[in-house]
Amino acid sequence: MKDKTLHNSTKSKLFNTCILPVLAYGSETWALTKNVTNKLSVCQHAMERSMTGIKRKDKVRSSNIRGKTKVQDITLKIRRQKWKWAGHMIRGKDKWSKIITQWYPRDGKRKRGRPQKRWDDDIIQVAGTTWGRVAIERPEWRRLEEAFAIWQTDTQKWKKSTIYEK
Repeated sequence: MKDKTLHNSTKSKLFNTCILPVLAYGSETWALTKNVTNKLSVCQHAMERSMTGIKRKDKVRSSNIRGKTKVQDITLKIRRQKWKWAGHMIRGKDKWSKIITQWYPRDGKRKRGRPQKRWDDDIIQVAGTTWGRVAIERPEWRRLEEAFAIWQTDTQKWKKSTIYEK
């Protein structure tokens, strides 16, 4: 990846086919918190800088480097995979993953403090509390997939830009 004789298109193909799937392995089952997505995006930006030979002290924006390398955004890929997995899982008949996802404790008691983010919290934000019914209709679920992936990444970028403006 650091070889200067290799062309950037070869490096980006290698990144998209080998490194990105390894980084995203099992991501369908993660509760995507800001901490996890930030760590993954930092890792990806560091690898892109390594591919192009640009150091952080050169003060080149990550968006400019992304334009040169043309690699897929890891957070977008993970969100798409999670959305597809959720639809596939909920359409199954007697899958244990579906049963566990729909289970809630009877006593309903939680620990003190802010509740931890659950796996389906971000899906509920886009598709509503009855997302299981929406997932049964494949065309509607596919239409919402792109909205889910882009909405999540856009809100994170918007939040970051408002933080930097202050």
